[in-house]
Amino acid sequence: MVNAQWSKNPWNVYKFPGRMEVEKYVYTPGLHGLEFAKALKEGRIIGTKCGDTVYVPPTTFCPDMSRGEVAEVLGPWYIESYTVVYESLDGKPLEKPVVIAVIAPEDAEGALVHYVDADPDEVYIGMPVEPVFKPPEERSGNILDILHFKPTAQA
Repeated sequence: MVNAQWSKNPWNVYKFPGRMEVEKYVYTPGLHGLEFAKALKEGRIIGTKCGDTVYVPPTTFCPDMSRGEVAEVLGPWYIESYTVVYESLDGKPLEKPVVIAVIAPEDAEGALVHYVDADPDEVYIGMPVEPVFKPPEERSGNILDILHFKPTAQA
């Protein structure tokens, strides 16, 4: 049962003491997830093409439960929403604020959540951004192979 006081003010932040045992959590990305990891290692972002629609991140099955095919997502990418983080998880001020955004491509459905390397005062909804990848020799096949997104010249 949900504690009724939690739902009174949706703007309140609730912190629950303790730790999650994330090291025991096993996530199996599926075949398309593995393709996504391989593409990141190559400096590309892919999705799943279902009919005329591409979904990012990729899924093994389309909404109609058919099997999709891998398709490259080229963008352009735009910020759909964002937040600026000023404190660490333990409440200590950060040296530099961190922008975290929901970033969606124009040529696909869905989005990625990632860092944006930009002045928080200049970030806006609809801002065009592009991914910045780690150097090839440093990539390992996970989402952090994208260092961050940065504003494009058309920003």
